[in-house]
Amino acid sequence: MLVFPQLTTGAAALYPVTKQGLQRTVVNALADGSTVVYADPDGAIAGWALRATGLTLAEWNAIESLFQQTAGMAGTFTFLDPVGNLLLQSENFSAGAWTAGALVQLTAGIGDPFGTTRATRLVNTGQASAGVTQILNVPGNFQYCLSAWARTTSGSAVTLVVANTSKSFAAGTQWTRVYFSSNPGQAGATTVTFGAQVVAGGSVELFGMQVEAQLGPSDYKITGGAGGVYPNARFGSDQITVTAQGTDVYDAVIQIVSTES
Repeated sequence: MLVFPQLTTGAAALYPVTKQGLQRTVVNALADGSTVVYADPDGAIAGWALRATGLTLAEWNAIESLFQQTAGMAGTFTFLDPVGNLLLQSENFSAGAWTAGALVQLTAGIGDPFGTTRATRLVNTGQASAGVTQILNVPGNFQYCLSAWARTTSGSAVTLVVANTSKSFAAGTQWTRVYFSSNPGQAGATTVTFGAQVVAGGSVELFGMQVEAQLGPSDYKITGGAGGVYPNARFGSDQITVTAQGTDVYDAVIQIVSTES
């Protein structure tokens, strides 16, 4: 699995990061002088400019190695959006991207911390801990931060799960954003499971699940049918200019693009 490397600190990128989204509109000029205009979703392009100032030699070597393996712009790699939510359907736990336990009951339309009704009540009617999970095609040895808002009236705790690691939080009656930062340490793994669980007979309300490839949570980003994992990204140029500021300090601006809609 070729993937754009994570920094040794566990950060997704050095900031500032610029992200652009370009949309294409097709215009058909008819013989009578009129025009027909429609959006072309297959022409959408996402692009990032990573202004990597202060890279270590090891970090630069990892980027350069990927650049050589892909022959610059020719090959593709997986890119984890440093300013996005990696999950799909971050508020719709009944969507196909999520897997709920066989005895887990989901009730949508619950009041959420933003004053709308986009939260979900999760009730575990089984005899063992269960909840909702989502599997992402991402490296098993990156640093990830899983976050969500949770509350309960039953005294149940909520457990956030990142692959083979987990952390439990005591949920209260008021909405609280909880997060769990973990590196599963599964070198060679190309998928990671993220989710939330409650104990047998437990009940909790959840909202705004988010996964980021970094140490801590950032502002919440709602997602639908597309998340922040780009499996067919490319370098935006066949050249990268790097400046050595010292024996272990390197600066570069790295362009990355993806044409996935």
